[in-house]
Amino acid sequence: MEKIIEKYIKGLQQKNRKRFELQGLINNVIDRYKGAHYYHEAGGYRALYNGVQRLKEKGKLKEIKASGYNGLNPPLSNRWQVIEEGSNHRWDPSKVLRYSDRLDFAYYHNHPEYQRDEEWEYIENIYAFLKSRDQRKWASVEERSLELFYDEKYLKSKKDTAKGKYGILKRLKLDYENLKMKKYGEMFIYWNKGVKHIRKIVILENHSTFFTYKRAAVDLGSIFGFEADALIYGEGKKIEESLSFLEEIADAKAMKILYFGDFDGEGLGIYHRLKTRYDELDIQLQGEAYQHLIRRCEKKYPGKVQNKNPLYLEGFLDEMKDRLTPEEILRLRDLWASDRRIPQELINYEYLLKVGR
Repeated sequence: MEKIIEKYIKGLQQKNRKRFELQGLINNVIDRYKGAHYYHEAGGYRALYNGVQRLKEKGKLKEIKASGYNGLNPPLSNRWQVIEEGSNHRWDPSKVLRYSDRLDFAYYHNHPEYQRDEEWEYIENIYAFLKSRDQRKWASVEERSLELFYDEKYLKSKKDTAKGKYGILKRLKLDYENLKMKKYGEMFIYWNKGVKHIRKIVILENHSTFFTYKRAAVDLGSIFGFEADALIYGEGKKIEESLSFLEEIADAKAMKILYFGDFDGEGLGIYHRLKTRYDELDIQLQGEAYQHLIRRCEKKYPGKVQNKNPLYLEGFLDEMKDRLTPEEILRLRDLWASDRRIPQELINYEYLLKVGR
């Protein structure tokens, strides 16, 4: 798709045209694919959007913002300007030298195609911030992004990622700390059974098991012998960030925290990373829940492509070794090696009623 767009641009340059309508480009691309059917098979508007954005990042196109946007998602400017090769903007060397006391321009010297007017405006904002950094307070990524780039999602949505994870920040060799901004996670979803001081918590990886546990906690009081004061829905990997909000609901260091998730690379990985990241907290596997899960599983459920770090499995088996037979450990190793999993949803409400307290 990007090559087709480039051919369109070269055609305009040959006709000495420097501006074009987005709809004209779309019509041309559809014609090149010999109809809308093949255009959509090649990725359609999403692929066209990505191609235009890459050419913009390379300094070959510039949007004409005054023309408005096309109303599609994600949006594109209705009109664009072609930037001819060799005519990229060049910054005032005296300003670059003056700003070099706080910024590293090495990347721009080696890649002059990034010396664009828009980029320089952002650099001026960043430089002004760095000069007053000691007097500034910490802010969220969204707040600082809005201040410096006029778009609160500029960094989080990775709109500027031609090189490196953070685009312009990578080019300037800056990080979040330099700009006094933090990436805040969203607070987890939790249920409190009605106690004032929470001391015992179970973190559940999946949504359905969270509601199963909530129902069982009300009806049975305890689940596998553990009477939880509160339950947390981890939302998969999101809990790795959101657990930092634990102090919002209780004294985190005084809590006993159990974790129960799927037996697979992701489920065990979440637990391993929680233990590593929050090593000041008392986090353990809900061993009895896993014991029941493993013995209840009679099939080899297909797994997904995941990061199966051997440390995840070995850490799990080491913590569970006193609860599992040698045969069960071998079976788990076989499941792991063959990309199979055990979903925690096998522990449903009916099963909890059956095994009782």
